Amino acid sequence: MSWINKILKGDRVIWVVMLILGIISLLAVYSATSSEAYVRIGAYNEKVLLKHAATLFAGFVMMFIASRINYRHYSRAIELVLISCFILLIFTYFFGSRINGASRSIMGFQTSELAKIVLIAYLAKYIVVWNNRDYTFKDLIVPIFLPIILIVGPIFPENLSTAAMLFVVCIVMLYIGQIKFSYIMALIGIVVLGMGLYILTDDMVANIRQNRYEKVVAAYELHPDDARLKEKVKKKPRVSRVKTWQGRIEAAKEEREAKIAAGLDPDHSPLQIDDRNAQKMYAKIAVARGGLFGKGSGKSTQRNFLPQPFSDCIYAIIIEEYGLVGGVFVMLLYIILLTRSIRIMKKRPLTFGALMAFGIAFILIMQAMINMGVSTGLLPVTGQQLPFVSRGGSSMLMTGFAVGMILSVTRSLEEQTEDKSQKTEEVIEQEEMEVAHEE
Repeated sequence: MSWINKILKGDRVIWVVMLILGIISLLAVYSATSSEAYVRIGAYNEKVLLKHAATLFAGFVMMFIASRINYRHYSRAIELVLISCFILLIFTYFFGSRINGASRSIMGFQTSELAKIVLIAYLAKYIVVWNNRDYTFKDLIVPIFLPIILIVGPIFPENLSTAAMLFVVCIVMLYIGQIKFSYIMALIGIVVLGMGLYILTDDMVANIRQNRYEKVVAAYELHPDDARLKEKVKKKPRVSRVKTWQGRIEAAKEEREAKIAAGLDPDHSPLQIDDRNAQKMYAKIAVARGGLFGKGSGKSTQRNFLPQPFSDCIYAIIIEEYGLVGGVFVMLLYIILLTRSIRIMKKRPLTFGALMAFGIAFILIMQAMINMGVSTGLLPVTGQQLPFVSRGGSSMLMTGFAVGMILSVTRSLEEQTEDKSQKTEEVIEQEEMEVAHEE
């Protein structure tokens, strides 16, 4: 076991947690993708499993690499990386791949996955820097508040749940970092005002784009041989995200009213299963049929009906196959990850490494809880994946790297403890006196 300890540096509990999550991911994804594999390639899903296993292995490689890098290096040139992330988010907004009316990725890579990790590391650095200074609200605008707005802002229209989750983590980090509460509330007010302005103007801008597109279509009908007009016609205008959100709210309201009119319980009794509520209803059925111990590995039936059984609703498949016991066990794994990060905060309060580790762990457990809430019907469908369990390349790689950053902090703490234990009391006392003198 000594050679394992030499290779896997950092908190061993976190390593074990991630290894267990990886095993669960293989089992759950293999089961959840069986129907998809048969439909697409007309065979069993060994190919899908091998592809996911390769992605999972790459996630562990990213975790290992990040854990071997001294965590202090993550604060170097973080400003340049943050600016690069902002440019990527803007590029994604205008030119990214559009799925279900939202632009979230470039060539399959979700740029928000990278941006949220970078923003957390950036905030951890500058919260510590300004915590030891006298400052006013004006002093914090450029180094702290503006970067939060510049990163969360471009994510908000295309991925509301991720933007809200990231903003909450930023607020919690500011609070833990002892930034003045009145300044935090002012930031929240500015962001809420910005959201209101976007909601008021998005529909108007979408209508302008639609009118321009209709004019192009009309011109193309008159001149069908014009290659330039033909290319413009192919590029359909961006749909109003506010209308999309309104449509979901109105659909839920109509369904509730229909249930009441039919004499059914609006909170529990399903009226009917259609395209609008299929994911939520089949996930509920999967959870209900799981019982206490589940049907057994690979015996899920709702995987054949769920639209996204291997990503958004994979937790429902886990409960159906492993029961309430399996669902609680998975939840505990994420809670353990958070508690290990809180442990770092207690050892090194208000330091860059501790704040960064806590912020990363907090956003991962928030994402996990949101996914679990969606799968059990407690929350509306958001599209959040179960970290390091759901199938997905960019999410798996970035989650692995993020956990590796936490492991890097714990590795540094271990090395400091080992160095300190090897020194004599006289040397330790002398070093402490020198540090006190420098301060």
